[in-house]
Amino acid sequence: MKKLLNFLLLIVLFVSCGKEKEAEKGSAATSTPNKLIYTQSSESVTLHPHEATDVYSRRIISNIFDRLIETDESLNIVPGLAESWEQISPTELKFNLRKGVKFQNGEELTSEDVKYTLENAKKSAKVGTLYSAIESVETPDKYTAIVKTNGPSGSLIHHLTHITASILNKKYYENTKDTNHSPMGTGAYSLVEWKPGSYMTLKRNDDYFRGKPAIEIIEVRPIPEENSRVIAVETGEHHITGDIDSIGRKILGDREDVRVEEISSLGVGYLGINVSKGALQDKRVRQAIAMGINRDLMIEAVLAGAVEKANSILGPGVVGYSKETKPFDYNPEEAKKLLAESGHQNLELVLATSNNELRKQMAEIIQAQLKEIGINVKIEILEWAAFLNATATGKCDLFMLGWSNSSGDADYGMGSMLHSSMMGSSGNRSFFNNPEFDALLDAGKVELDPVKRAAFYAEAQDIMNEEVPILPIYFMPASAGIRKEVKGFVQSPINNPTFYKLSF
Repeated sequence: MKKLLNFLLLIVLFVSCGKEKEAEKGSAATSTPNKLIYTQSSESVTLHPHEATDVYSRRIISNIFDRLIETDESLNIVPGLAESWEQISPTELKFNLRKGVKFQNGEELTSEDVKYTLENAKKSAKVGTLYSAIESVETPDKYTAIVKTNGPSGSLIHHLTHITASILNKKYYENTKDTNHSPMGTGAYSLVEWKPGSYMTLKRNDDYFRGKPAIEIIEVRPIPEENSRVIAVETGEHHITGDIDSIGRKILGDREDVRVEEISSLGVGYLGINVSKGALQDKRVRQAIAMGINRDLMIEAVLAGAVEKANSILGPGVVGYSKETKPFDYNPEEAKKLLAESGHQNLELVLATSNNELRKQMAEIIQAQLKEIGINVKIEILEWAAFLNATATGKCDLFMLGWSNSSGDADYGMGSMLHSSMMGSSGNRSFFNNPEFDALLDAGKVELDPVKRAAFYAEAQDIMNEEVPILPIYFMPASAGIRKEVKGFVQSPINNPTFYKLSF
């Protein structure tokens, strides 16, 4: 009851704060001419495509760079920097590049940039697994790149649409030191200034190959507090905010001068469990944690029942998702029995989360529920970059995170997250190591038959739910609040804003 009262009080404060702020500022604030302000709940970590594993970095990278091929809002694969492509043999993909495409420094895109990019992507500790099938890239002429693989690959075509396959300027990246903070792509916008913790300024590329963007300046601001972002869109101080949850959607959805766009994403909100630490090495303890958490109650309390409970780390739109796989259901009595059987009663665990309001609330509910089965949880709230570092280095017992599968394929969704070769900052923050699981992912990666691929990934999802390196909680919606004066915004399942399509 106390939790429910606190939650209702939060709603009242949220709504009243919005009304007070609106009363102070009145109607929409005057904007700087041809400048759009976009906010998200956390800051980008890096702008180097081969270093980016988080959605907040990915969103900006997707606007500074382009890929050979892309996915549209319906997840169809469409031309990008390659005007066409063909599978000329089971192990060869030929890409015909657009002619006259310029990087933001004025240099022309060539096949040598493609070769440099993909060969370096394969070497990346963080994203190399996506490109491990690539054996070599041949450049028979300036505008042709032939990607040769070490065998058939059912996943590579999907991975080449991912932001980590963004094409780099070879000459620039070979001669520039801090490319994490000074990117160079062919995209619609280039980075002008990045003031960490405050804002990032992007300026349009007047020579963009798809046409000059309508909006000259995009300012991106990281604002963890959802109510602050919602209020700023209400008053017109900001133009678009991503990452809005049920309360924010209700507030903005009731306004005539703002519209809310929401779609099912490919993302999943989950509880991560570091299987390499202490009592958590015991599968029974992990299963008890899963049985001690009432995911239905959490979704109802924090998200007002507006999302679907997840059964996998893969979203329903991902190639390879299994609707039949099932995590452990809420069963506190059985959880207590498992803990007693394991000999790990009265556990003390640390649950880390970033300064995301939604995840903080979920962490508090998990803390209360696990206490009921005899597990004492201490919550640590960390700034986003510090949180990623803590989970990557294995310092946390438990952690709250979301995973957005931006390639749309199970190989990326499961391989990056849980394959033993990806432990740590590469994505496997649970430090999960299961040879049978790995073998299934390895088989799915190279299988071309979609039915056989699906069977491999279905079995892998069953192992995941049995071993509990993570507990899927809910399928994340992709949502944004947009001022009515902004035209051209389309919410995609991948949850990346496409700035060049926007106008006032």
